Amino acid sequence: MIVLRATILATVSFLAFAQNADAKRTCRVVFPERPRDAPKSGFIFDGKTSHAVNLPSMNLSEVIELPEDNLTIALTPRQVTDPNGLAASTPMLKIPEGVRDFYIIISPDPNHGDFPVKMNLVETGGGKLNPGQTLWFNMTGHKIVAKMGEEVVTVEPKGRKISDGPMPQNGYYLARIAYHANGNGPLAPITEQKWWHDTKSRQLGFIVSTGGKLPKLYCYYDVRTTEAVRKAIAEADPEDLKPVIEPLAERSDRVPEELAPAQDEQAIEPGQ
Repeated sequence: MIVLRATILATVSFLAFAQNADAKRTCRVVFPERPRDAPKSGFIFDGKTSHAVNLPSMNLSEVIELPEDNLTIALTPRQVTDPNGLAASTPMLKIPEGVRDFYIIISPDPNHGDFPVKMNLVETGGGKLNPGQTLWFNMTGHKIVAKMGEEVVTVEPKGRKISDGPMPQNGYYLARIAYHANGNGPLAPITEQKWWHDTKSRQLGFIVSTGGKLPKLYCYYDVRTTEAVRKAIAEADPEDLKPVIEPLAERSDRVPEELAPAQDEQAIEPGQ
């Protein structure tokens, strides 16, 4: 069954990653307010290698593995082999040595020549964002109030907030999202619906403006794996995977098809 297979892969990948003491430095990229005419892909140049990367607005990019130590990366429209060939207007981002697990949030920036974007670093390693938690980005001028199960989360205009999981196990919960227009208007509803909580995924939630309409919400589910972990899973003896796979066959709380881990994101439209 496709859903079960996706669930098994995501769970095995997560366990392997969590147990891999030599896990590499990794990041994922998202462009949540991407204009229609903005680039949809590019290359992350780490000083030696150009990594092809998508710049999605409705999903997280593929996992990018980067070198250790202090690092400055460039985002370019074309593959680069020589750092001396970078233009002065090229978007750049410094990654401190201790930062190993992070996201790059892309935002429009017309000051960067023929690649008009800016890279913004969000560090999430070292327990800053744990599986089951959600990191909220309120990119509007409104104050957001969300009741996630029994937990109430408030995110100030242009603010960030981490919320704990609404329940200790996988399952559906009732989410009620509302906002104070411009930070101080009367509380008005955005959406009320059942959402799926995945204890194995870290989640990013973006609230974005929609040109005068209700704010829109996007949720992205992230189970981070590296190429080394994927290779280890592919080469593993099936007998070694049985202790993980067999118990899943009896689980009643596996991810439903519409939110399976194979889909990294779900767009939540107002009024649904």
